[in-house]
Amino acid sequence: MSLSLVTRALRDLRTRVIPVEADIRPEGHGRYPLDLRAVGRQFHVSRPDDVVVVAGPDGRHYHNPVSVSLYALARHTEADLDAGRRAASMAGFLTQARHLRASQDAHGGWRYPVPVARYRVTPGWYSAMAQGLAISVLLRAHDLTGEQSYLDAAAGAEDLLLTPSRAGGCADYDEAGRPFLEECPTDPPCHILNGAVYALIGLRERQARTGGAAHMPVARHLAAQLGRYDLGYWSRYDLRFTAPATLAYHSLHISLLEAAGRLLANELFGRTAIRWRSYLRHPGHRLRAATGKALFVLGERHD
Repeated sequence: MSLSLVTRALRDLRTRVIPVEADIRPEGHGRYPLDLRAVGRQFHVSRPDDVVVVAGPDGRHYHNPVSVSLYALARHTEADLDAGRRAASMAGFLTQARHLRASQDAHGGWRYPVPVARYRVTPGWYSAMAQGLAISVLLRAHDLTGEQSYLDAAAGAEDLLLTPSRAGGCADYDEAGRPFLEECPTDPPCHILNGAVYALIGLRERQARTGGAAHMPVARHLAAQLGRYDLGYWSRYDLRFTAPATLAYHSLHISLLEAAGRLLANELFGRTAIRWRSYLRHPGHRLRAATGKALFVLGERHD
């Protein structure tokens, strides 16, 4: 095993679970269900527009809608909790929200201009994770500004989120008509867990405001799938590969499921979060997962 993979595995062991907010409101008023401030510090904004940029596989920078949204929600929480930084944090939040509103395309989404080598996906795809997170940003931007255009953008994002993937949308409907919100569209579907939960949170927040129930079949289907992500000692990142998730993603899964359980009043999400949290307390499980993930990545590089 390469030294870099060992180093990454050891660093991964220090990852902590993202805090879940004590006051989670179904309609998306107030802070986001997860405290993303630590996540937001990883991103950088570009000049002169002050919008988050990330490096693509070729090294060129672009506006990743997931990164923009995560940063925005982090700044929103920061503005609420840190009075000394409120003005600057709120300005940062609204800058990202305005970018999302302005860059949304006619289909209601944000196409990715980069490929995903792991799943052999070419540029031009939509992400359920991006759609759901953007909805959460846009709803909060409306709360702050009162501008109807943010609600209109959220409605468009939701429409594309629930459009079947075979029709260019983000939802994979099985033969029984049960939807899974796909972070990355693949054939066969990969069913990435964290992206699906982020998407579900945004969908639930908007449905709470409109009085709709579109989130319910999504939540029921995802809850029924949770056992497939459980390796008995760790969680999986997706259902395409049986490799354990990194500790960072396993920790994120715990936080997301805890938040989703409370947001949706669904005990299965909460019970799964408790069980997966118990895996963290077992040193052998942590080491087994870190080693397994490193070996999987090494195998990918040799393909």
